[in-house]
Parts: sequence; structure tokens; C-alpha cells
Amino acid sequence: MADGGQGQTELRVRAPAKINLYLEVLGRRPDGFHEVRTIIQAVSLFDELEFRVCGGGEVSLSCAHPDLPTDERNLVVRAARLLQRRYGVSGGAAIALKKRIPVGGGLGGGSADAAVSLLALNRLWELDAPLEELAELAAELGSDVPYFLWGGAALCEGRGERVSPLPCARPMHYVLVTPPWSVSTGRAYEALEKTLTERTCAGNNVSEALLNGDAELLGRCLRNDLEAAALGLCEDLRELRRKLEEASAACHAQGLLLSGSGSSFFMVVAGEREARRAADFLVSRLDVSCAPVCSLAAWDGRVTMLTVRRGLP
Repeated sequence: MADGGQGQTELRVRAPAKINLYLEVLGRRPDGFHEVRTIIQAVSLFDELEFRVCGGGEVSLSCAHPDLPTDERNLVVRAARLLQRRYGVSGGAAIALKKRIPVGGGLGGGSADAAVSLLALNRLWELDAPLEELAELAAELGSDVPYFLWGGAALCEGRGERVSPLPCARPMHYVLVTPPWSVSTGRAYEALEKTLTERTCAGNNVSEALLNGDAELLGRCLRNDLEAAALGLCEDLRELRRKLEEASAACHAQGLLLSGSGSSFFMVVAGEREARRAADFLVSRLDVSCAPVCSLAAWDGRVTMLTVRRGLP
């Protein structure tokens, strides 16, 4: 039975947000989930988590965000409990979560927090669990969680658990636009009229755009089968998209899309300077959060991008 680790006892890590550059909904599966084909990219908006090893098997989570539970309903706690059960860990952990990724924004913050918790506690509890086993646990937690064990850009298939990393030639730049309301993912799927879409070459074009660092091509190939359904559920979201479309030319945007089921949109822009200028322009005209972000390289299950406590800015 693992004792919870005798080496490093504290770790502070960052969990990044994601955007869906391409999302096909291929149909409903026998297990009730939807078969999807999506290209995901991690971006430079982060939650922060601090882990401290403690005895007695207790797992505690603290978070100041008023809408987040800190008990077994939270994926971070569930991730820790899964590791304890799978590997017989007798020790525990005190976890503090600083939430910066908007809740309900379609940016995968909860899934990222869960995946990073698996990686961090695997290290702190000295479990040496291989990435393939962690991926099995991640799939139990949620469809997007396995992706966050790899990061970078990836094609995710099945219900999202089959992850194939994609090369990205250079950082891609975006502006995230996140309103203070959310759209239920379940309701968006229910509102999706078509249950099966034809496969197209557009997903391959997204891969090519990332491979060549081509923002213009990427902007032309964006696709999200859930966007129309989400817009149909929320008048405010439709109005926000209309305003963003009007602002696209001034922002020199190459493309605009809803991420997942929303409610966050992202604009594709050519570079860092363009992202900052576009974000400033949008903030001056819209009463919503707008932030310039860039893509992140893959971490492939390593803790190298996750920083030990004293090293994090």
C-alpha cells in the first residue's frame, strides 16, 4: 500500500484552458454519450492548484469561487479519490484551487484541474503510475479529462477519450471572449437537430494550419456543430456573436467560433500584437471579459510545465 510519499510534499501547478478549433458531432453512442471528432488546443489561461501531502487519507479542497463545490462533486476531489482507490494510497492531500478559467465557459477548466490533479498527486504520492493508466482514470472522470494529460494540440475522438497529438509549428494567437453567463452542455446536445454529420476534409485542414502556423487557413476551417444549438438556447449569446462579427474587421480577426457548448468565443488572429490590440478594442466596446492568449506546447504527461512552488511567478 502506498503511504502518500516521503519525498516532495508540496507542489503548486497551473491547469490551462482549452478551445475547440473543430468539433464534429457524429451521433449518439449506445452508452448515451455522443461520438465526436474534435481538435483541441491548450491556451495560456490558467487555474492554479496547490497540493500538500498529509496523513490519514483525508482529501480536502478549498476554493473561494462561490459556484464551485469542494466536496466529492468536484472533479479534483474525485481524481484524488480515484488514485487512492486504484493504488491503495493511505496518505491524503490538502488542495487549494485558485479559479481563473471561467466556470461554464466551454474552456475545460474543471477537466484541466482534474487531469493536473492526477499528474501532481501521482508525483507527490510517488505512485509512478504510467500515463496509460492515468488516462483510464481520466476517462472515468470526464470526456475532456484525458486530453489534459497530453495538452498541446490534439485530435480527440470517441467521446473525447482517444487522444492523438498534433504538431503545431509555432504559437497560435487568440482572443478569448467570455460572458458572465453559461450554456448547459447537456441542453446544447439535446438541441442539436442532426444526429450524424458527414465527415469532411475541414478537420484535416485545421491540422495543416497548425502544422504550418497558418492563422488565415485556420480561421477559414473552424467548425463547431454545437454552436447553432447553443445560440438557439441563449438570446444573449446570439447578440454577443452578432457584436463580435461586427467587430471582426476592426480586430483583424481571421476567424470566430464558440468553444464547445460555450459560452466563450474565441477569435483567431495573426500574432501576439494583434491579439492584444483586438482584446483592448473589444473590452472598450463590450461588457464582457476579453483576454489575449496563445497556444501551449504539449506536456505529454510530464510535470515539466507544472512548476514547483518556489518557481512559479
